[in-house]
Amino acid sequence: MKPQHRLLRQNHTLLSVLASVGLLLFLSNVDARAESTSSFPPPSRLQTGDLIWPKKPNAIVPYNSRPGQANDSDAEAWVKERDRHLDELKAKPNVTDEEKARYLALRNMTYLEFVSLYLDDVSPGKAAPYAAGVASTGHVGIIQVIDGVPTVVEAMDGIGVRRMSYSDWTHNRPGELVWVGRLKDVSAEKRAAVAATAASYIGRPYHFWNFNLSDSTGFYCSKLAWFSILTGAGFAPDDDPNPNRPLWYSPKKLMSSKHIEMIVNPGSYGLPVRR
Repeated sequence: MKPQHRLLRQNHTLLSVLASVGLLLFLSNVDARAESTSSFPPPSRLQTGDLIWPKKPNAIVPYNSRPGQANDSDAEAWVKERDRHLDELKAKPNVTDEEKARYLALRNMTYLEFVSLYLDDVSPGKAAPYAAGVASTGHVGIIQVIDGVPTVVEAMDGIGVRRMSYSDWTHNRPGELVWVGRLKDVSAEKRAAVAATAASYIGRPYHFWNFNLSDSTGFYCSKLAWFSILTGAGFAPDDDPNPNRPLWYSPKKLMSSKHIEMIVNPGSYGLPVRR
């Protein structure tokens, strides 16, 4: 074999090896990217009116619901806001029965008791289930599919009610898992009305201490969902149409509604054990 032919064959072999290595690296990167996003259901799985609860495994979701904001200052902020709300109640010349009950419940409530109430749907005065296996969730959004592209409508602290593409929403929640629920025996038209109701309040402020579930001047996440279901589907998800509540309607309470079927359920990956 002539030297130049031998050189050409060697170069061809080298290029084939490099191409194979490149292909393997490309496929491994694709697999890695797929694995990194595998915790989120594909967009094709989502329908307008679905409800979506995000949560990082083995972590308490901060009550302000912003991704990545859970830290020790969350408890301090909650106590300050609680005390401010109690001062507002004391200053009112006339208080309702619900407000009296709220004052009595809140004045001695600790942040950890609040976590059990809001994140784990535990009634005040009952033991807090701080043990492994508790599936605790602290935020919920409403899916609205626009021109085939799913978006998430949600009430966020510091932002208010907003709409974000599902792609961006998942990108902002690395390492989190989600549940997805769908209203049972509710037509697609009514589920669309639920999402449209939520979207009609885009721009409204976030108000965690607004306990009247029918007051549309401000929302927290699960209040927006409760109000949107009542308005769009015609029933309260907890079968209690009375909007005047002494305390919050929690995301966990919404998840436990008999009117909701969980279509994506990553299982129980609850809170860390507390001693």
